Amino acid sequence: MSAENYSKVHLQRVNDSYSRVSVNDKTRKLFDAVAGQEGTVQSHEGRSVIAGLLANTLLIKDGQCPEIKAMSKSMARIQDAEGGLTTQTNMGPWVPEAWPLVTAWYADFPLKDLISVQDMTKPLDYLFFSKLKAGTNKSETAVGELVETPLGPRTIHGRYPTGEIFGEEITEFDTFDSTNKCTDTVVAYFPLLSDEESIEKVKVVFTVSETDVTYVPCGILDGKIRLAQSATPTVDSGSYLDLNSGLLSFKEADNAVASTVTKAVVNYVWNLDFAKEDTIPTLEEDIEMVPMRAKPRALAMKWTLFAEFLKKSQFGVDLREDNTKRVLSAMYQFQLRYILDNMWEYNTGSTDSVVIPNSTAYSLDVSSAQVMKQLNITSTKIETNSGRLEGNRIVCGANFKNWLQSLPNTLFQPTAHPDSDGFLSPREIGKYGKYVVYYDPTRAATEAFMTYRGSEWYDASYYLGMFMPIVPTDAIAIAVTVRESFCSMEAHKFHKKNCVVPLNITYAE
Repeated sequence: MSAENYSKVHLQRVNDSYSRVSVNDKTRKLFDAVAGQEGTVQSHEGRSVIAGLLANTLLIKDGQCPEIKAMSKSMARIQDAEGGLTTQTNMGPWVPEAWPLVTAWYADFPLKDLISVQDMTKPLDYLFFSKLKAGTNKSETAVGELVETPLGPRTIHGRYPTGEIFGEEITEFDTFDSTNKCTDTVVAYFPLLSDEESIEKVKVVFTVSETDVTYVPCGILDGKIRLAQSATPTVDSGSYLDLNSGLLSFKEADNAVASTVTKAVVNYVWNLDFAKEDTIPTLEEDIEMVPMRAKPRALAMKWTLFAEFLKKSQFGVDLREDNTKRVLSAMYQFQLRYILDNMWEYNTGSTDSVVIPNSTAYSLDVSSAQVMKQLNITSTKIETNSGRLEGNRIVCGANFKNWLQSLPNTLFQPTAHPDSDGFLSPREIGKYGKYVVYYDPTRAATEAFMTYRGSEWYDASYYLGMFMPIVPTDAIAIAVTVRESFCSMEAHKFHKKNCVVPLNITYAE
């Protein structure tokens, strides 16, 4: 594939992370099959992830995806060893389990709405991010600096393409001229326009001895815009702005022996007819490639033939089916701990404090409003750091969880089924205002952190890429013991570390 086509394919993935479903015939069949299964994820995103995972899971030998048979039929038929999946023999007797394992993975994954989960097309894949950078120095940003920032496009401000300059800050001045008693500098763009409307927009604020003094135009003389202090707008101060050269000259007091001006902030309008390539602000696109490398993980499982017989004879439970679910749940715990520990240990957000009023003098509404105000401060910090969205996800320890669960449903809406199938594991516990709240039992009681998650795949601080979800290997009989392994290949990328902000949750009277 040519470099051009390669970039086109991957940029398309940036614009639409679901595109592989429609362009790949086998993946589309898998997507349709997932959509036809009752109880699976019904969102387009969820179906796409599962379809991609199924396709990658079946890429076991020679990089080829086998034909899919009867995928749109019932789960029972898919689990039928005679008609389910046509795949390689190294999947062993667990071939019928490949479909339910993969389809259960995304649907049951507790953190799928906290982080971004994407399937991977290859063991080494890339995330692509498009950035705009300054291409010239004729602005507040130097060449190579980011233009798109959390506070907006600071290079343009909507003004330079029109010739109108607002708030150009100058801090470098020529040596004080003791003969003329003036200090000179030059504005970034010239020549200036001299029509009435343009002259009216000229304003200069000089910082003199740490005091700001505003100057306005009081006329044009000898090709110079004469400046007067705003307090006396008709009295020429001796300072001026040269129309042709852009020279800004500040006239000191007659008794001055050295310059006392340290800064000038200037508004003016320059003539675009004289614009050149090096004076027109230039934006350059830069594509950032963030690697995602899937690493293998494995968990072994052993049982005896006697245990298998007892379970089936006494309880009517197929040991392999039962253990599949239990091992799947156990591997979830490893995945969850790895993700949450990474987000906690390696974030770069500065810690904020949240104090919960614990006095009976406050009503629950008042206490809740005070807590929400503190959380919103952190939320705005994340909006600034991300340049995208406010913080809207919280992972907490016992203090915040216990307080939330003491609130009425009008303030905190608990999830319908917060239990985790018998595992004391991280899980979503409810919604508090705009915040979706997760409980992590391994966090200290006072600990929590806030992050954000949006509707687009890139709107998250942490990415989980799944190349091969949890799949089983052949069962090997050793004497009376059976050994089985469950393997996965996944990639982790903590991309926006400053968009995870630790919280210290305490009570106070």
